[in-house]
Formats: sequence, structure tokens, C-alpha cells
Amino acid sequence: MDITIKSPSSINEKMKIVRFPSDEERLYGICNELGIKMTTGTNCYIVDTDNKDFLGILQDNTCNIDELNYLMKRIDGFVERERKQFYASALAEKSKTMAELINLSFNTHCYSLVSDFSNLNRVGKDLYLSEKQAVATRELDELDGESFAMEVIKNNPNSTITPYGVLYKNNNEPYQVYDGRHFPPYQWQEKIATVQITAKGENEFIYLPCSDIEINKALMRLETASLYDCEVAVDSHNFPERILNIISDDVTPLIKIYALNNLANHFEQMGNKDIKYFEKLMGYVNPQTIDEILALTESMYEFEIYDGIKDAESYGRYIICESGHFEYDDNLEEYIDFKRYGGEKIANEVGAFSTNGYLVYHGHNQELSNLLSKNLGMVIPKQKEQQVLKLYMPLKITTYDVENEYGYHETVDEPLELSNYEVTNYIDEIMEAIEKDNLPEENQRGLMRYYDDHDSVNAKVSKYVFFVEMIDGELLGVAVLTLNDNLTPQELEKIKDDITGQASDGYVLKNNMGPSGIEML
Repeated sequence: MDITIKSPSSINEKMKIVRFPSDEERLYGICNELGIKMTTGTNCYIVDTDNKDFLGILQDNTCNIDELNYLMKRIDGFVERERKQFYASALAEKSKTMAELINLSFNTHCYSLVSDFSNLNRVGKDLYLSEKQAVATRELDELDGESFAMEVIKNNPNSTITPYGVLYKNNNEPYQVYDGRHFPPYQWQEKIATVQITAKGENEFIYLPCSDIEINKALMRLETASLYDCEVAVDSHNFPERILNIISDDVTPLIKIYALNNLANHFEQMGNKDIKYFEKLMGYVNPQTIDEILALTESMYEFEIYDGIKDAESYGRYIICESGHFEYDDNLEEYIDFKRYGGEKIANEVGAFSTNGYLVYHGHNQELSNLLSKNLGMVIPKQKEQQVLKLYMPLKITTYDVENEYGYHETVDEPLELSNYEVTNYIDEIMEAIEKDNLPEENQRGLMRYYDDHDSVNAKVSKYVFFVEMIDGELLGVAVLTLNDNLTPQELEKIKDDITGQASDGYVLKNNMGPSGIEML
């Protein structure tokens, strides 16, 4: 929701409309702008909000901004029924502070809300389910809902009528989750790991990957100056177990937090499919330190894995018969020397056999040199300049914004295609649109981030991005590929297919051209 806030100090009257909940880095920037200091005390004044429900339960406009943000995360996680139950119980309990509202957000199971009494059997079953929270289907089907509803009504003489319905207290007992200083664990967004930081018998939780701001705030709430004075434990995680085993318990809490956070940043970019691939790659390479794991994450896409390939003959047979690089006829098997072909291919690439299969490396990351040499006997060639390959494509550029006979701009119903001469006036806008379409997670690999297969194309194409160029007076789209190694004709065709799929999405420019599109064909 949008909340207008300012510093409670009368010195600074600057206000700002802020969308809550907010991520910590953005919130930190807003606090600096408004002069709101990082503290566990009152440091924020709520001026207004676009949410009438929240405005209705607000008893005190002064609050702590981190408490406000935490409460907004809790409310954001509610479904509509839970949200109404929360607001109704807040009105009934006359909760005054953010701390009370945070605790209430964990205790909505202590209340039952009824907004429609037309079917008492259904009302009773809803009340029963609200109190028990989870019951077997058979148990709920056999329940006499009407009798249970009447029992609840009879035993609740002080039920509260709210704008959301009639609120009844059930038999569940509320409990204090938040002590006014240390936030209880709550993972608002999907994260790689939850880490518990303990000092002086108190706990704080951070969710990786996170910013330094979140770590500093956790230390502030623990009244501890440094991570060196804390104990660190992984509460829950999506890391492969072997990674946690490498991070030994005897490392300092500072090193442990920053190592885990760095790894979480990499794993957040991977997705489940790539995480499984990385686990398999670790089985081949067998990294033993955090630095080796980090170096491996940086170059994981530069590897090709051939599970079960044990020697030159089986490698040659796979490439010729199964890889799709060749049209193979079973009748030709006795005429093909698979072992010789496999051996020649191995001699011209950086590869090694392991107990799991055969591994090929197409990159030049010297940070992996010792690891690959020690564990697999692989020698990485010295860094060479990466190659750049440009693939051009025609553009179709249309606009709905035209100049009429009187010199005024107007919007037409059907799109008009622009000529190359007209397009030259909009090259800057087109480039700007392409830049805006790029996402932060695409910085490292560009649109190769969305390439699905772990194959030689993925290993050889380090990155590709879209641009436009004027060629012989015609504006063309261009895919700029950064290559670790030369592409075979088959690999080139495969990456062309991927680029065509990405280019077909096109771009929409938001400028004085009106609704427009670039269609890359």
C-alpha cells in the first residue's frame, strides 16, 4: 500500500509517498532523504495512506519505520480472508502500537469472522475450521455445522460487530511473538537461506541474499557492534548440502555470513534447473573451499558434462551417434573408428575423465586453474581475447502517432510503418528502449540467461545482447554475441533459433511516437 511518511521531527517537514512493503536498500535511501535515523525507537510519522482499512486501525501515527515495514510484509502475505480477519480483530482489540499489531498478525487464528449468516451449517464449519486451522475432510463433512455455530454464538456474548462482519473469540490462546525489538522469523519473499544471528541470548534473522543494511540493522537490534560477537546458524536453506559442509563451523561469523551471502547472490540467479546442474558439476570438479565454489559459479556455463562417458571410444560414439551433430546410419557402424574420432576430439579440447563421466571446459577463468589441474589434470589455456560475432536482422517499426495536414500530432487506429528515412529521427529513442528493457539479472550473460540447455552452445556463447545499427542507410537489429570459442555450423543454427525467439518479442517505445513497436524478424 502507499503510505505518506515523514520524520517525526518538526525540523524536517519533507514528506514522501512510499510503497510498502519495501526492500531494505530502497527504504534506506528514503530514510536518508527524509532525515529518518536508523534506530529501534520511534523515527517515523505516518501522514496518510491510500488504504482505508489500515487508516481505520491506526491509533498512533508515530512509529518505528522498520516495524511499519515488517507489519506491511505480514499484511502483504495475507489472503483476503486473513486480511479482513486481521483488520476486524485490530478494531476489536483496539491495538495501539505497531508492536501490538505485529503480534496480532501472528494471532489471527484466535478469532473467527462471520460476514454471512444465511447458511448456519456452512457458518459453523467455517468457524470450526478457523479455530482448528487444519482438519481432515471427513471430520469436517461429519460436523454438525449449525449446532457448532449456535454454540459459538451462545458462548460469545461480547462478540464484536465490525465493518468486515461479526468477530468471535475462539478457544485459541494468543501468544507474544514480537518483544518490541527482535523481529520473529518471517520470510516475506522467496530467498535462498534464512540465517539466525544470536548475541546475548537474543536472536535476529536475515534472509539471503541480503544487503549490508539488513545485517547492520540486525546487529543494531541485538545491541551488538560486530558479527564477531555473534553466533551464526543456517536456519533453512536451498543450498546443496556439500556447500554447507565446506563452510566449517570454525570460521568467523563475519566470514561465514559474507560467504553465504555471496553464494546466495549467485544461486538466486540460477533457478532450480541450474542449481541441479551446478550440484552435478561440483561432483565432477570437487571444490574444497568457498573461493573455489565462487569461481566455479562464475564459470559454470562454460562447462559441458557428458555423464557416463568413460573413454575416447564411448565419447566418439556419443558425438557421432547421439549428439545430433551428425546424420548417423547404423549400417555404417563397422566402417567408423569411434575411438580414433573421440581421441582426436579430446586432443583438441580442454577435457578430462572422472568417475562420473567426461568434462569439457571452454572458458579461460584462471581462478579455476589450480582446482581443475589438481583434481582433474586439466590445463586451462592462457586468457585470449573473446571473439565478437554480430548477427543482423531486419526491423519493422510502426507508430500510431502521426502528424496531420495541419501540423498537429494525432493518434490513428491502425499502425503505420516508418520508412528508413523516418526511423533515423528515432534511433536514440530506440536505443533507450532497448536499454530500459535490460534487467539487472541480465548483466552477466545478457539474454543467454534464458538459454535452457547445458550444451556446447551455452559453454561457447558467453553473452549476447540486442542493439541496432545503420548499415548502408538501413536500420537493422543486431544480436552481439561474445564467444569463448568458435561455433560449429550446427551450434550457430541453434543460437540463431534462440535469438529469433527472443527477437520476436519486440520492443515498445514510450515516447512522443505514441504506441509503437519494433518487430525483429
